[in-house]
Amino acid sequence: EQLIELKSIDKQWNQSVYISSSGGSGGKRLFFATDIKQNLLQRQILVDMMLEQNIISHNDICLNLFHSNNIYRSFEIFNDFCSMANCTTLPMGDDANDEDILKIIEYFKPNILMGPPYRLMQLAFFIEKQSKKEIKFEKIYFACESLDENKQRFFKRIFHCSLYIGFYGSAEVGVFACQLPKYSSTKIYLYPKELVHIEIINSKIIVTNLIRKRNQLIRFDTGDLGQFISNNKHDKYGLIEIFHSERLIMIQNETLSKSDIEEIMKHMDLIEWQLIIDCISHTKNNQILLLFKYVKSELISNDILEKNIRNSLQKFFDTALSNLSDQLILQFESIQFKDLIRDKTSNKLLKIIDRRV
Repeated sequence: EQLIELKSIDKQWNQSVYISSSGGSGGKRLFFATDIKQNLLQRQILVDMMLEQNIISHNDICLNLFHSNNIYRSFEIFNDFCSMANCTTLPMGDDANDEDILKIIEYFKPNILMGPPYRLMQLAFFIEKQSKKEIKFEKIYFACESLDENKQRFFKRIFHCSLYIGFYGSAEVGVFACQLPKYSSTKIYLYPKELVHIEIINSKIIVTNLIRKRNQLIRFDTGDLGQFISNNKHDKYGLIEIFHSERLIMIQNETLSKSDIEEIMKHMDLIEWQLIIDCISHTKNNQILLLFKYVKSELISNDILEKNIRNSLQKFFDTALSNLSDQLILQFESIQFKDLIRDKTSNKLLKIIDRRV
C-alpha cells in the first residue's frame, strides 16, 4: 500500500533502490524498496561480525547453491557476503545440474557448502549414488528453511560435516543474524546491535532495522517466538534463541501450532514431509483435511509410520481422533523427494500448506 501511494506522488520511487520480494514462504507477495547504499552497509556490518567471530575467513572457498529468480535474493546475498569477506565464491545456484556441481567440487575443492536444506539434500542424494571419492566440507551455511536433526545426520554421513551455520532474516528487514560455530545445531543466533534493535514482547520477536532508513517498513513482527540469551562477552552483539513460528493451525475447536506438528514429525523416521490443510466444502460439516505427504527411509513400513503419526497427533487433541471423523479427515501419501511442493517465488520447500485461506 505504501509503494502504491509512493508511486502516485514520487516519479522517482523506483530509482536508486534495492528491490526485494517477500512471499517466499507461501504467503502474499510484497515488494520492498531499500536504499542501495544502506542495504550494502547492512551486509557489511554482518560480514564484519562474521569475520570477527571466525564464522567466515578470507581462506574459505564457498559453493553457493542458493536460489536466484523472480526478484528473490538469497543467491545474491551470499555471494555478497563472500565478496565482502574477501573469500572465494563458486556461484552455481540451486538450478545447477548435480553432475556439474560435483565437477566443480572436485576441481575447486570448496570447504563451505551454502544453500537451502532441500537443495543440499538433493545434492546429497546424488552424491550418495556415486562411486567416487569422499566429499568433505568443513561447514554448511543454510537459510530459508530449518535444518532438522534427520538432515544433519544425513549430511554428516554424505558430506562428512557436522558444523551447521544458520542465517536469520527476511525480505522485510534483510539478513541480520547468524550462528556462531559453538552454537551449531542449536537455535541460538548472534546479531550486531548497531544493525538491529530487537524486542521480545509477549515472547514475540520484534525487529527494528537501524540501517534501512529509506524503507516502507522499519519495525517488523517476525512471526517467530524467542528469548534473549545472556552475552556478557560482547556489548556489540546480542544473542537470541528462536523457538518457532507462532502461526497457529485452527481445526474446529481444537488448536495445533506449527511447532506441535514439527515436534511430531521430527521423531519420525523420514527424509522429508509436508502437511497440506484443506477444507472439504461439499461435506455437511465442512470437514478439515490433514494430508501428510512424506518421503520415508527404507527402514520403516508405511503402515507403521502412519500409525505413529496418528498416535502422536492424538496427544494434541482432547477428543479422540476417531470421534472427530465428521470434522477431521487424516490422509497420508508416500511420495518421491522431487514431488514435494515448493514456493514459486523462492523455490523453498513448504512444510505446511494451508489451502483454506
